[in-house]
Amino acid sequence: MNPISKRAVVVWIVFMVLAGKTGLANTPSTSQRAADFTIKSLNGRNIKLSEHRGRVVILNFWATWCAPCKEELPYFNHLYGKYKDLGLEVLGVNIDKNSSEVRKMSEDLKLAFSILPDPTGKVSTLYKIRSMPTTYVIGKDGMIRHVHWGFGPEEPERYEKEIRRLLRE
Repeated sequence: MNPISKRAVVVWIVFMVLAGKTGLANTPSTSQRAADFTIKSLNGRNIKLSEHRGRVVILNFWATWCAPCKEELPYFNHLYGKYKDLGLEVLGVNIDKNSSEVRKMSEDLKLAFSILPDPTGKVSTLYKIRSMPTTYVIGKDGMIRHVHWGFGPEEPERYEKEIRRLLRE
């Protein structure tokens, strides 16, 4: 395990311990319809979540300063390339204020999925985001099926299983 992964695990454990004490239980959860929103992507297209019904959606909240996000984004790019033709959509909601940093990081990582700048926190507030990264896996029916806080070494296998199962539904 590399040092970043160890750090990500420690951050995740601390987060999970604190989560019960900070009201994170109030965030949208599984078996709940994903809140709809419309937001302009980094390339200027309006993206409306509900227009992706019928596809499995990874809705990932991230920031340029977030170390686990930097590990996770290339993995989501890999998943997107592997499963997009089978019905997977990845939407990366970025919370940074500076869109030039977001654009640079997206280009450096060669992200192929939609990047949705949220500098005012409109979508992040809707989903009650309190930590980075936070990811919602949404089924074809628009229901939240899984919620992930952080990105640890066990996440890639977990995401792969969840996505394959949801794509078969």
